Amino acid sequence: MIDRTSSRIEKQETAVRRENRRRYAFHRMLEATDRLLWRLEELNRDGVPTVPKKVRAELRKVVGAMPDDCRESLRDNGHVQNTLDSLFEVQERLFRWRYPDWQDLDPDGADNQDILAS
Repeated sequence: MIDRTSSRIEKQETAVRRENRRRYAFHRMLEATDRLLWRLEELNRDGVPTVPKKVRAELRKVVGAMPDDCRESLRDNGHVQNTLDSLFEVQERLFRWRYPDWQDLDPDGADNQDILAS
């Protein structure tokens, strides 16, 4: 009886760990992209034209763990600005993956002026 109870507890703990990993996957991926965006912004600010190998390796590792539809927008050609732009696209797709009805409204866009005026 104790063996069965222990086995059921172990199975339940495994299920809870699996559910938590799934539940928090979006947050981990978002934090990782934010960290990389920050690093790329600093490189861009400092006038560095190419992404260092260490950053490119981290970028491939982070984006490689994402769903395919998020991953495919990454353009890792070594140029800081291109990589930065494509990582913003990756993050936008990540939001759409997690929140299918999510819309990115441009705060300076004309469409938003109509919404705000209402």
